[in-house]
Amino acid sequence: MRATSCLTMGGMSGVSITERLFGRSEPEDREGACTDSTVSRKAVSLAQQGRFGEAIDCFDRVLKDDPANVKMWNNKGVFLDLLGRDQDALDCWGKALSIDPDFAPAWVSRGMLYRRRNRLEEALACYDRAVELSPDSAVAWYNRSGVFVAMHRLDDAIACYERVLAIDPHFVAAWADLGYAHFLQHRHEEAIGCYDRAIADDPGSVRVWSLKGGALYALGEYRKALECFDKVLSIDPKYAAGWSMKCSVLYHLGMYRHALACADKALEINPSCELTAQVRKMLLSLIQKW
Repeated sequence: MRATSCLTMGGMSGVSITERLFGRSEPEDREGACTDSTVSRKAVSLAQQGRFGEAIDCFDRVLKDDPANVKMWNNKGVFLDLLGRDQDALDCWGKALSIDPDFAPAWVSRGMLYRRRNRLEEALACYDRAVELSPDSAVAWYNRSGVFVAMHRLDDAIACYERVLAIDPHFVAAWADLGYAHFLQHRHEEAIGCYDRAIADDPGSVRVWSLKGGALYALGEYRKALECFDKVLSIDPKYAAGWSMKCSVLYHLGMYRHALACADKALEINPSCELTAQVRKMLLSLIQKW
């Protein structure tokens, strides 16, 4: 279940499975790379069907004939990581780096696992090595920024996001995360500018529209925030958080009955949201006093 969701959602910290295997706008530079990419794409297709054993077999068949193929060792490790087999994944990346210590994708992959296990210093060391080896890797810089966010080093994170976007101005997740970093520093106008850049490339992103709505809400721009949350719900009517956020905006606009309807919708989708349940009680109290 965990592995399938990572594949279908298309992201682990904003980086899709294919970007982990192939890189984002990064050229293949080893002999046989076309064959390697074909094998990897077949493995992705099998994994998307839930056939993870067969996906890993794709890499094993190549490695049987070409045991020094560092890309296949890295990619096998990525799939084992998706399955939660941490040590097996680390062993694959260790094998890749024993063959070629300068193979940057294996450093990125190792860093991603360490980051998810909250081993932040080890993750940062991996990304430092990756960007040293591949300074034009948008994926490496992007993941490095995530470690700085976890360390509450927002200025360092922002510098990394800016480096990502200098390499790839259409990296939507970097625009969204840069915006959120600005938001955390209470620079709401700058955050909105970043969200607008992300929306220009991905107008169907529920996350980015939600973030923009949140920034507008923080500025007291409730009507504009409402437009954002309406957009969120037009994209995904079953997004419980969207209904909750719309409820909050309507409350601030004094539209209590409409807000209550949104709270009811949110709780219908996600009955376990205690905050929305509390807001609903407050709205009922307000309405009953009229």
